[in-house]
Amino acid sequence: MYNLERQEQIIRILEERKSISVQQLSKLLYVSQPTVRRDLDILSRQGKVQRTHGGVVLRQASDTEIPLMFREDQNNAAKKAIAEKAALLIHDGDVIFLDASSTVSYLVPHLKKFHDLLVVTNSPKTSMRLGEQNIKNYCTGGLLLAHSIAYVGSETEKFISGINADVFFFSSRGYTEDGYITDSSESEVAAKKAMLQNAQRSYYLCDSSKRGKKFAFNVCSSKALAGIIDET
Repeated sequence: MYNLERQEQIIRILEERKSISVQQLSKLLYVSQPTVRRDLDILSRQGKVQRTHGGVVLRQASDTEIPLMFREDQNNAAKKAIAEKAALLIHDGDVIFLDASSTVSYLVPHLKKFHDLLVVTNSPKTSMRLGEQNIKNYCTGGLLLAHSIAYVGSETEKFISGINADVFFFSSRGYTEDGYITDSSESEVAAKKAMLQNAQRSYYLCDSSKRGKKFAFNVCSSKALAGIIDET
């Protein structure tokens, strides 16, 4: 079992039990206690769990990843305005990377007016929406994160590395005052970085709720981008 798969399994176990000891996790996952502790350290830094003496508890929903179905309904007006601006940066024939963020999903309805687009995304939900509009697209595959409905991991990154994109649109949970784009999911950050590396131009879609927020993992500095698109 890969590290990411094991960590997802730990979250699923905690969703059922709410708390568990390191010793119990070690037996359930068939790995050593030091391995479990390393996984718990990672999950703790991501804000998904809270360590206790000899064990771990699942953080309350308000402190963990907000499921995509709820994030899609947050700041609707701002996300729609941002998507309209982002669409102005697209040209017929472009190869486009889209990440699995809720903000980027608002861009999908604007793509049907373009010709000969090719879209690559790590979001199965976005891929289905693109297919409904007869927009040619590839979905990366990989390990599916339930909360984000996003594919991540080495297979995802390998697929992305084989594509050369004209433009990449992405978002995240936070944008710090000193210009760093941050997120709480290490695996999603890795997928975003792979897309950044293989895109000629990258744009960060940023509504006001993200500004001034800092999470555990840096995606990139704003200096590495072609631009930041907000609702103003």
